[in-house]
Amino acid sequence: MGLVLNLQAQNTPPVQDNGPKVIYTRQHSEGFTLASNGFGAFACYGKYRNAYSIRLYQLDIQFLKHEKEKKYYFPNQNAKGYFYGKQNNFYNIRLGFGNKKIIAEKLRPNGVQVSWSWLLGPDIGLLKPIYLEIIYSYPGSDTYYLQVEKYDPTKHFADNNIYGRASGFRGLNEMKIVPGGFSKVSFNFEFSNYRDGLKGIETGVCVDAFPYRVPIMAEKILKNGSNNARNHQFFVSVFLQIFFGKKYNKL
Repeated sequence: MGLVLNLQAQNTPPVQDNGPKVIYTRQHSEGFTLASNGFGAFACYGKYRNAYSIRLYQLDIQFLKHEKEKKYYFPNQNAKGYFYGKQNNFYNIRLGFGNKKIIAEKLRPNGVQVSWSWLLGPDIGLLKPIYLEIIYSYPGSDTYYLQVEKYDPTKHFADNNIYGRASGFRGLNEMKIVPGGFSKVSFNFEFSNYRDGLKGIETGVCVDAFPYRVPIMAEKILKNGSNNARNHQFFVSVFLQIFFGKKYNKL
């Protein structure tokens, strides 16, 4: 009987104690976004629901472009480049709510944690009109001067009187709000070497929807093109985000 008990004790695997594990309840991250239709920046706050699920609240600020934007230059080294036919700059603010689910944990410091997430919420689109520097000549003279004017596709032409873009501050007081909504799904790859650190990349697909076609380009210019393009009501993009941040406990 003593021999049996002794053998059982010898075969029992030792209990390994790797030290206490730190449990975090919050996280935040910030970073930059490169998308197929623009670029921007974001800030994200996360609240752990459990060890594998995180509630997300995110603010995105994006600059959305039209695929037919093409840069032109007046033949003068002092002239600023401009996008012919572009009527408005379009800035988009996304207020997102969603969830992140951890698929594979990072089991060692140089490992990678894989997650997937979804977000949805309202869009606040901001349209700012484009101002250009236009060339005019004094009557009966070869002397020219520049005048800043809001772009008008019926008056301003690339091969005639457009010199270049005006200051980006022009038109700020004429901004118009375009409300909308968005949803996106993405995969997240986090590889920070620090237990409380966040560093990685995220890639996915985003859809922004608005109640009407957003007039980024002048429809007159688009219709004169070879493929009869239009402005968009729905913006579908593939994106890549680079993020940095930290995990922590609420005080």
